[in-house]
Amino acid sequence: MTQPPAIIILIGIAFLIAAAADEAARQATRRTGWRAAGPFLLVAATPLVPNQPVLLGFSLDDVLPLAGVLLMLPMVPWARLRSYRWQPTPGVMIAGIGIATMVLAALVSAFLNAGEPFELARLLVRGAGRLAFLLVIVVSLALLGSSERSRTFSAYAIAGVGIFEAVFGLVAYFIGLPQNAGLEGARTSSVLFNAIPGRISGTIGSSPNFTAAILMISILVTAGLALRSTESRSRWLWWGAVVVQLAALTLTYTRVSLGLVVLALVVLILVRSRPILLAPIGVVLAFVALFTPTLARFVSDIPDRLALWTSAFLLMIDHPIAGVGPGRMLDAVADNPERYRATAFGQAWSTAHNTVLLAGAETGIVGAIGAIVLNLGLAIIVIQVLIRAPRGAAGSLTFAAALGLGVFLAQGMVNNLFTVGVTGIGAAFLLGTQLIEARLPDGTTVDAAPDPALDGAARAPAVDTTGPPLRPPAQDPGVAVHEG
Repeated sequence: MTQPPAIIILIGIAFLIAAAADEAARQATRRTGWRAAGPFLLVAATPLVPNQPVLLGFSLDDVLPLAGVLLMLPMVPWARLRSYRWQPTPGVMIAGIGIATMVLAALVSAFLNAGEPFELARLLVRGAGRLAFLLVIVVSLALLGSSERSRTFSAYAIAGVGIFEAVFGLVAYFIGLPQNAGLEGARTSSVLFNAIPGRISGTIGSSPNFTAAILMISILVTAGLALRSTESRSRWLWWGAVVVQLAALTLTYTRVSLGLVVLALVVLILVRSRPILLAPIGVVLAFVALFTPTLARFVSDIPDRLALWTSAFLLMIDHPIAGVGPGRMLDAVADNPERYRATAFGQAWSTAHNTVLLAGAETGIVGAIGAIVLNLGLAIIVIQVLIRAPRGAAGSLTFAAALGLGVFLAQGMVNNLFTVGVTGIGAAFLLGTQLIEARLPDGTTVDAAPDPALDGAARAPAVDTTGPPLRPPAQDPGVAVHEG
């Protein structure tokens, strides 16, 4: 637990970050001429601040997205929205039911597991509070960022953060930084131990698995920008950025992430472009296979997932109503190691590494059901967008973004992603800015002056270029999947 003097220092640092974030948001808004540009950038930049716990479940990496949301909320035209009856598409509706169920389960879990008020506040923040915050982020982004220009701006932000993380990680790996920043040491039981400087963890200051999740999304969005670009120089610059990020991803030594993103890139290129573009990806993978112990990790390191899943399942069936409390799985395992740590598949030394089982272990069976429903709804959104994305270059970014969310959901079956601030917010930003949109009954989007000056273009009157709604406007106000 963080000591009081350290808490005071960390709170001071949090205020400094907030002040810097406010100024950065003002500058971004001034330079682009778009009110929501600054808040959007703050949310997108969440990975740039390390995950350092402060108090009551809050950490330093919560400051930027909190500041972004607080700046966005006054921009939403609440008075205009109050009189409309919203009709979300099936995927959005199912995902909404799932997240609401998870929030309810987390509330029940917090009240039944907390022993005193301070602990109750911490559990509320770690569980229901964090999930509700993700929902607010998605809704705010979808309401304010449904124009084509705002989607491009957001895609640039995703790619920019990914490129920065990749460069930072590669410098840490090949050159080295003070205090071994940007790297996590390999476990002594791994073939990587003493064979590499460390696994790239970037600026996040947490598990390389989470850095890999951010890079998966940014790689696919960057590839989508490359495929959409009509200018040769810009297109090859984007592909160069894809290669840099892919190199960094391989050096996180996260097996599932690497496999998923390579598969997604192959699908994206085969469906949207020419197979020759697979050559640079092959070169990167061949280099990695020859000069790093990646292959040895794939074939020699024994995964511990079965042990972790067994431990989480036992916790869920032993605590079916309220689980053990949000964020308390490791404590519960440590309290009864004979039951939860020593499994038939080995020792369980970490959390569930599965979105559904972690929700079940910490918030009970209802929480697990909510996680299943949420994943189902998001998967439906992914499928809808993949099917409806326009053919040709125009739909490449939308198609790539859908693949990004798809691989994120798949990785969530072997890692804890929704309950981790930086990864959950990364997925929320992708969903809210690229995959769903809010429409009024007249078919227009709810947007806050959607005219950022991108690509050096002269500022022009705001034009909504997002296309027609999925069905006639009079029948389909509300939230829909983005069709490109």
